[in-house]
Amino acid sequence: MTDSDRAALQTMIAKEEIRDLVYAYCRAIDRKDFALLSQLYHPGAGDEHGSNPSGTAEEFFAILPPMMEAAETLQHNITNHYIKVDGDYAEGEAYLVAHTVVNMNNERYAFLQGARYLDKYERRNGVWKFAHRRVLADWLQRYGTDPDDLATAPEIPGMIPGSSSGGDNSYGYFSLFKRGER
Repeated sequence: MTDSDRAALQTMIAKEEIRDLVYAYCRAIDRKDFALLSQLYHPGAGDEHGSNPSGTAEEFFAILPPMMEAAETLQHNITNHYIKVDGDYAEGEAYLVAHTVVNMNNERYAFLQGARYLDKYERRNGVWKFAHRRVLADWLQRYGTDPDDLATAPEIPGMIPGSSSGGDNSYGYFSLFKRGER
C-alpha cells in the first residue's frame, strides 16, 4: 500500500466516523437522550441553534430539555453530507429534513423543516466530536392542527409506535444501543 493509499484510507475512515457522529446527534435529539447529546461535543464547543444567545453548546444543552417538552414526535433525517478532512480537523455541511409534531397550549400541529448543519469537527484523543455547529434554516412548512395519531392511522395497523423518549422501543430491542452512550 502506498503512502497516498494510506492517506486516502485514513480520510475515508475519518469521514465515516464523522458521519456516525452526526447520526448519533440525530438519534440523541429524536430520542431526547440528553446524556448522549452532551457526549458528542468537545468541552467549550460552540453551538448556534438560534435559541441560545451565547452560541455555546453548554447553553444549548441547558435550554433544550424544557424547549423540547412540547415535541411529541421528532425525526431528523440527514440527506447530503459534504465533509472535508485535514488531519485532526474537519468541516462538514449536512442537509437536514426534520419532521416534528408539537403540542403547545393544547394545540397539536406538525411542521417539516429543511435546514443545514455547518459543522467544525475535531479529533482529540482519537475521537471525533463537534467543535462548533451552526444551524441554517432554509425552509419551514407548518401543516395540520391535529396530525394523525399512530394508534388510529389506518395506513399502519399493528405497527409498534416510536417514542421521542427513553421509552422508545429501540432501547429494549437493540443490545448495542444504550441510553446515554455512543
